[in-house]
Amino acid sequence: MPIPGIPDPAVPYGSTIVITGCSGFIGSHVADQVLSAGYRVRGTSRDVVKNKWIADFFAARHGEGKFELVEVPDLTKDDAFVEVVKGAQGFIHVAHEMHGSGDPATAIPLAVGMALSALKTAAAAGIKRFVYTSSSFAVTQPKPNVSFSVDEDTFNEDAVRAVREKGKDAGGATVYAASKVEVERAMQKWMTESKSPIEICCVNPNGNLGPVLQPKYQGYPTTAGWVKNIWDGEYGALKRQPEHFIDVRDDAKLHVIALAHPGLKGRRLLGMVAPAPIDAIIGILRGLYPERKFEDFEVEGEDRIENRMKGEVEGLLREAYGHGYTRLEDSVEANAKELS
Repeated sequence: MPIPGIPDPAVPYGSTIVITGCSGFIGSHVADQVLSAGYRVRGTSRDVVKNKWIADFFAARHGEGKFELVEVPDLTKDDAFVEVVKGAQGFIHVAHEMHGSGDPATAIPLAVGMALSALKTAAAAGIKRFVYTSSSFAVTQPKPNVSFSVDEDTFNEDAVRAVREKGKDAGGATVYAASKVEVERAMQKWMTESKSPIEICCVNPNGNLGPVLQPKYQGYPTTAGWVKNIWDGEYGALKRQPEHFIDVRDDAKLHVIALAHPGLKGRRLLGMVAPAPIDAIIGILRGLYPERKFEDFEVEGEDRIENRMKGEVEGLLREAYGHGYTRLEDSVEANAKELS
């Protein structure tokens, strides 16, 4: 049903919205919330047979005919989205292609090329708004025990500089961060030069916690694996540098707001809610499951980033949905419920 706090959306309710990466942890939640808001969704998949489960899941959850799964084997091709965008009025680009490469000479052009291809194709088809799933890493990376603040005008210049100076030796996380920066800048450059009427809005979330929609098929990818690794005692895979978090359901709702809110043209919505150090997550799990043993974990300092946009973005969530951000305790509980 339409979002109560957005009665006159930039993209009309009932429209078809293209969503890439819809079978992933974040993308599936984005599709779920877009459907809940009264839109139709055309999700892309490299293999529709393998990912038929998501079409079945959404048919059962939202009714037949609301979700369509279409095959796009190679998202990096210039014409990858030409057929997909026909008849659509919105585009949410969640997928991020690096082909597993830690070499910025390969990874960054791939990511930029795919995003620009999607944006240009969407613009040519007359799509009204394009939402890009960026990352808080395009804003900054963890800096333990360093106090500083960020807002929507902050870009991760350190990552860009490190990649330029060190190449693949900068490390995978830094290459990923730089790729997100370069995608955002390339899209804005194209918008300025083309003078296209399409509207762009970016969502920049940090670590997503909360429930996986279909663990049987999705597993516990990326940050959904934090709680799973703690549960299984696989502490070696956990990050020692503390980061902020966002509940994946709130992240998905921010994507819907970015799509629908008429006043967000050209904005970046920083989804960085609060610090989520691993030792705090362990403490929450100990409280929830006192009979289960969880080993101690030593983090590398404190996360002292101040997100100056937190109040404004949470205000958008309250205005649209009537609630603020989900607490870390509730996100962890939702993540762990599937495991217990």
